[in-house]
Amino acid sequence: MAANKNKKGPAATFEDIQSELRDDLARLVEEVTKLVSDSGSEALSDVKTRIQRIKDGLDDVVTEKGREATDAAYEIAETLTDSLEEALCTRPLTTLGIAVGVGFLFGTTWRR
Repeated sequence: MAANKNKKGPAATFEDIQSELRDDLARLVEEVTKLVSDSGSEALSDVKTRIQRIKDGLDDVVTEKGREATDAAYEIAETLTDSLEEALCTRPLTTLGIAVGVGFLFGTTWRR
């Protein structure tokens, strides 16, 4: 820069301004690059955090629905058991005939 100060006139001023602009532009590029890099890392971390929250929420929903399905299956099994017991007590021969028929159908289907 000392060489530029020795020059006089508009050419010296233009060269000084041009040199200062290059230096300022280089510093600006460095700062923008650093800012983008830092904010990119922060954004990536933020996205990862949000994805983890969504995953945790889905896990909770799946767990709750799984419990509800299990409860419903137990309730159906209990109702079916009660119905079978009642049918056996009121119509034992009919219930036995139906059980043999259903077993035969399952056996035939299983072979195919």
